[in-house]
Amino acid sequence: MASENWLQRLANNPNKSWSRFKLGLGIFCLGALLILLGAKYWFWLQVPGLILITIGLVPAIIGYLGILAHRMTAGFKKPPTSFDKDK
Repeated sequence: MASENWLQRLANNPNKSWSRFKLGLGIFCLGALLILLGAKYWFWLQVPGLILITIGLVPAIIGYLGILAHRMTAGFKKPPTSFDKDK
């Protein structure tokens, strides 16, 4: 029951979910860049890169779940009665 309320709150605000996803994606990409730079130049750059990837995953996943929940609820709504030709 509590998870339904949480998902419904995420689905009600797709712009906030999109912002969270972009923030998480940016942090994730920064962490991936540090890992790549650490592989080429200095090994210890990879440690903060792994930390940033882990931190970036959380808002990215929450944002993606909100976007997905919004699309799923919008996709399963009943069509307007103007489309119902039988009535």
